[in-house]
Amino acid sequence: LAEALKVNATVTKLDICHNQIGDVGANHLADALAANVTLTSIGLLQNRLTEAGARALVAVAESKPNQIKSLCGITPDATSVDLYDHGLDAADAMLLAFDLRVNTTMTKLDLGGNHIGAVGMQHITEAL
Repeated sequence: LAEALKVNATVTKLDICHNQIGDVGANHLADALAANVTLTSIGLLQNRLTEAGARALVAVAESKPNQIKSLCGITPDATSVDLYDHGLDAADAMLLAFDLRVNTTMTKLDLGGNHIGAVGMQHITEAL
């Protein structure tokens, strides 16, 4: 998948949530996203990332502010997002924090029933 994304010229949205890619997969995806010129949204939640894997993906997304608008599959103009009981952890919160910095129209976000912990909450509050 990562190799295909490097040369992709048509796909703009991709959802690979719940695929357990881990940090190895995250690093391959980060390299692919750096080379990709069309992908604007990629759903990456619940992929068993550590903060290191999430940080690699966020760094690439931040380096392409005119292209990548979401690492969670959230549209940039969404006003309400329900992530209640999605099994999110601190690494997912880091990805979500990226989306919150991009999305300036969201007025409601439900994160109840997750396991983001204090570190994850810090990522989210810093993004708000």
